[in-house]
Amino acid sequence: MGSNALEIKPIAGALGAEIGGVDLADPLDDVTFQQIHRALLDNGVIFFRDQRITPDQQLAFAKRWGDIHLHPHIQGLDGTPEVFEIVKKEDDVHTLGGEWHTDQMFTATPVRATMLYAKQVPPQGGDTLFANAYLAYDTLSDGMKAMLAGLRTVNSYNMKKKRAAAMQVNDANEAPPDAEHPLIRTHNETGRKALYISYEGITKRLAGMTDAESAPLLGYRRQHATRPEFTCRFRWEEGSLAVWDNRCVQHLAINDYHGYRRVMHRVTVNGEPTS
Repeated sequence: MGSNALEIKPIAGALGAEIGGVDLADPLDDVTFQQIHRALLDNGVIFFRDQRITPDQQLAFAKRWGDIHLHPHIQGLDGTPEVFEIVKKEDDVHTLGGEWHTDQMFTATPVRATMLYAKQVPPQGGDTLFANAYLAYDTLSDGMKAMLAGLRTVNSYNMKKKRAAAMQVNDANEAPPDAEHPLIRTHNETGRKALYISYEGITKRLAGMTDAESAPLLGYRRQHATRPEFTCRFRWEEGSLAVWDNRCVQHLAINDYHGYRRVMHRVTVNGEPTS
């Protein structure tokens, strides 16, 4: 498809846009890709419907954004280890990503973008929520912004995380080292500031403070960051693909479809050190 065929339609006031007029199974020309890239920077998360792509084609699209990240704790597909399959079976109780978070924040260099492709979805339920971390920062008072400037968070891999039984994991017996990140992160492409935080299983405390001292400060920020007016909600269909910017967006997978099977393919793109 040529770039003039792209249709970019916002789905909510806070963030998110659907892009039509492009077939991701085909190689993208540079102009079309730059339009898609710009749409991600402008909207935080973008969605494509009715895509029929193989793992190799999904991987090829992901490589346009940068080097591919290999998840340190979940095994990829045979033949395409950069793509891992998220399967929630009919009788699974837990789901991956069931708390507000940004991907790989427990690592020193968190991932830049995540691409999730729907292979099989329930007839209803299984939506994903996204939250705009720019708005979470912009709506803080000047006094709060001044207080938070320079604070850093301590983030750890959640060894108690519950996953769907069908997922292939390779967790070590010991957790990886903690990673510190600024609570207020500056996006390296847009220059905008964002409230950068995950749920308490990942973002443990503020650097230089105790857990007790950190809890009220982080608890308020988590609540503030996911206010309804900062969010959008995406209803998955088979063949839908979402791309989100982990530098300025949180997400949450809703676990409301017990009795149905859901299969997704995920690829993540390497990021850069936080600042």
